[in-house]
Amino acid sequence: MERLAGSDPRQVGPYTLVGRLGAGGMGAVYLGRSSGGRTVAVKVVRPDLAGDDGFRDRFRREVAAARLVSGAFTAPVVDADPDAGVPWMATAFVPGVPLSRAVTAHGPLPEAALRMLTAGLAEALVGVHAAGVVHRDLKPANVLLALDGPHVIDFGIARATDGTTLTSTGSVIGSAPYMSPEQALGQHLTPASDVFSLGTTVAFAALGESPFGDGAGAAVLFRVVHTEPDLSAVPESLRPLVERCLAKDPEERPAPREVIAAVAGADPGAPSDPRLALLAGARPGGAPVDMPRLSDGWLPEPVAADVLALRAALAAELPPAAEPAATDPYSSRPSSSDPYSSGPSGPESGPAGSEPPGTAPTRPLSGPPPADAPPAGPNGRRRLLLGLAAGAVAAAAGATWALARGGGSTDEGSGGAGGSAKGGGGTASPRPSADAVPDAKLAWQARLPASVAQVLPGGGIVACVMPETVVGLDRRGRTAWTVKVGDHDLLPSVAGPNVQTLAAVDGDRLYVSGSRFALSGSRAGVLSVRMTDGKDARVTLLDDPPAIGVLSFPGVRGGRAFLSPMLQAGSGTTSTAVWALDLAGRRTAWVHTPEALPVFWGLPQSGGGLLYADTQQLVALDAGGKTAWTKETAAVLVGAAGRYFLAADKQGTLSALDPADGRAVWKVPKVVPASARGGGCATDEKGETVFVLLQDGDGGLSLAALGAADGKARWRTPLPVEPEGGSLGGVGARLLYADGNVYRMGADGTLWAFSAASGAARWKYGGFKGSDLLKIAWSAGDRRLCVSDVAATTVAALDANGA
Repeated sequence: MERLAGSDPRQVGPYTLVGRLGAGGMGAVYLGRSSGGRTVAVKVVRPDLAGDDGFRDRFRREVAAARLVSGAFTAPVVDADPDAGVPWMATAFVPGVPLSRAVTAHGPLPEAALRMLTAGLAEALVGVHAAGVVHRDLKPANVLLALDGPHVIDFGIARATDGTTLTSTGSVIGSAPYMSPEQALGQHLTPASDVFSLGTTVAFAALGESPFGDGAGAAVLFRVVHTEPDLSAVPESLRPLVERCLAKDPEERPAPREVIAAVAGADPGAPSDPRLALLAGARPGGAPVDMPRLSDGWLPEPVAADVLALRAALAAELPPAAEPAATDPYSSRPSSSDPYSSGPSGPESGPAGSEPPGTAPTRPLSGPPPADAPPAGPNGRRRLLLGLAAGAVAAAAGATWALARGGGSTDEGSGGAGGSAKGGGGTASPRPSADAVPDAKLAWQARLPASVAQVLPGGGIVACVMPETVVGLDRRGRTAWTVKVGDHDLLPSVAGPNVQTLAAVDGDRLYVSGSRFALSGSRAGVLSVRMTDGKDARVTLLDDPPAIGVLSFPGVRGGRAFLSPMLQAGSGTTSTAVWALDLAGRRTAWVHTPEALPVFWGLPQSGGGLLYADTQQLVALDAGGKTAWTKETAAVLVGAAGRYFLAADKQGTLSALDPADGRAVWKVPKVVPASARGGGCATDEKGETVFVLLQDGDGGLSLAALGAADGKARWRTPLPVEPEGGSLGGVGARLLYADGNVYRMGADGTLWAFSAASGAARWKYGGFKGSDLLKIAWSAGDRRLCVSDVAATTVAALDANGA
C-alpha cells in the first residue's frame, strides 16, 4: 500500500488523520488535524484510482469547483494536492449532523427551523452560483445542520456554468428524489436546477420523506418530471415559496436571493428573526453575508443534542491511532491497520459529516449519549464521533410497503379454489432458532472500480453492470472480460449508485440496455454479448418511437426481451412504453403505450403475455402486446407463476389471475407485501411452485411453497424471530429461487437459503447485517448467490451449498 506522505501512513500533507468519517466511490473521508490544532475533513482518493489519468482530471475539477465556492453556509477548501501520489483535499470541518440523519432519527423539523433551513440553503446557493458553479447534488445528505446554521457540502459532481463538465455529455448523475426535471431528462442545467433541489430538500425536512415518494429510481424520476410533489406537511407560510421552487419550468423558479427575501417575510405571526433580515439584505454581487453566531435554539432539542455531542467529542483528545482491524468482510471499517485500506465505499462522499445515501461507513450507533454523559475514554469518543457521522441504516420502506401498512385488515377470507395456506392460525411447528442454522462462507469477493447496479450469474461468469462498463468475473472472482458499452455507440442506462434492473441473461448471452443519441434523434437499444468471453457483440435498436433511455429491463421470457423505454414526446416532455424485442430475429415484436406507469412486472413462464402495474392499477397484455384487461387496485405484490399473473392487495390477499380476463383462480390470505425492490414472490424453473412469506398468528413469519395451479400449500416453514423492527422488519418480502434453493433477504440484512423441496433452512450469511437493504443488488443461478452493495464497490458470491 502506497503511503500518502512521509513515513507515517496516517499523515496526509500537513494533517494527521485521527478518525474515519465516511467512505465513497472516490475514497474515504477522515477527520484530520494540523500541527497547530486546526480540524479539517480530508477526502483521500482510493489508491487504485490514483493511477487513472481521467479520474485525476475529474478530481482536479472537483477541487477547482470547491475552491471557487465560499460562504457562511458552505465548507470551503482549506488545502488540496490533486497531483500527490494519492490525491487528497481538505475542507473546513463542520461540526454538524446531516439533515437526512436528523430527520430520520428525530422526525420533521418545526416551522422556525424550516424557515432558517430554507434561507440558509438559499444563501449557500448565492455563493455557489456567484462562483459560476451549479452544485447538481443538493440533497438532505449533503446538508449539515450545525449550531450556526445549515451548511451545503460535497461538490463531487458540480459543474461550472461555462460548460466545463465533470461527467459525460448526456449522462444523468445525481439522486433521483432531489433532481430537477431537466436533470432527470439529461438536459442542460442552469442554477435554477439547484433551486428545485432546494425545494425538494426543504419539503423532505417538513415531510420526513421525499415529496416525490420512494421506490424504483425510474418511477421516482417519472414522478419528478410528470407529477406534483406532496407538500401537505410544508407550513402554509412556506408552501407557496416551495411550490415556486418546484415549478417544472426552470424559468418560473425564484432566484436564491428571492427565496431569502420571501422567507424573511414569510410568517408575519412568528417572532421577528434578525438573522433572516440579515439574509434578505445580502450584499449585491454574490458576496456572502457575515452571519452572527446562532443560539442553540434554532434546532430542535434532540438535533441540537446530537450536534453538541459531536462538538464535545471533537473537543476531546482523539489519539491518532489507526482503525481497528475488521473481521467481517463487509464491515465498513478498514480491513487492516492501515487507515487507507478501503472498506466498501458508497457514492462520492462529501466532506466530514456527509452521509452518502444508504451507506454506513462505520457501524451506526443507536443514538448519541446525553450531552452531559461522562467521557467514555478515547475509544468511546472515537465511536461517538464516527457514529454521529455515519449514514442512517435501512431507509423507510418504499411505495408498495407504505400501501401495505395502510391496509390493516385481519380478515382470513380465502375465496377461490384452494388457498389452504392459512394465515394467522399459528404455525405448523415451533419457531426455530437462528443459531441452529449453519453459517455460510463467501466463495469470493472482488473490488471493482465503480458501484455495481446489477449482478447476473451464468455460464461460469458473474456479469457486473456498472455505469459505462460491464465486467465479467470468473468462478474465483477474477476479471475474465470487460465490455465498455460506449464502445458500441450506446449510452448506458445505469445512472448513479442505485439498484437498477437494466440487464438480463438468457442462455449463453447477456443483454444490456442503453440509448444511442444522434442528430436525427435518440433511440433505445440493447447490447448483447456472450457471457463466457464478452465477445460477439450485437446491438439492436428501437427504431420508433424515439427514446431517450431505458427505465427498466424486467427480463426475458420465451425468446423475447421486455423493456420499458422512456420516450421523447416533444417539447421536453417524456412518456414510457413497453417494448418486446424478438431476440432470435433481433427485431421489435411490438411496442405498447402503457395505461399505467410500468414499475412492477409479472412475466409468466408460458402464454407470451405480461402484467405491469403502478401503485393504483394492474394492466395485462396478451402475446401481441394488446391490453387484455385492467384492474384498479393498489397492489403490494406483483408477479407471475406458470400461466397465471399474481397480485396481492393491501389486505395481504394474494390472487392468481387468469391472463385472459383477470378472473381470480385462487386466493391465499396473509401474504407479506413485496419489498421496495420487489421480489415479493419467487417461482421454480417451470413456474409450478410459488414461494411467498406468510404472516403467522404469533406475529412471526413463515416461508411457504404454494402450488401455482391451485394455491395449496405444499409445505410451510416457520422462520426464526426477526431480530429487530417487528415481524416484518419494515422492509417487506424479498425472495429468489435458483438451483433448488429459496433465498430470502431478512429484515436485518441476513441472507438465508432454504430447500425448495422441503423448506428446511440450509444456511445463513450475516455479512450484510446493518446495510441499507434498498442498496443491495442480488441475483441467483449457476450454483451461486451473487450480491453487490451498490453503496460500495465490492461484489461477493456464495456457493449454493453455502460451503
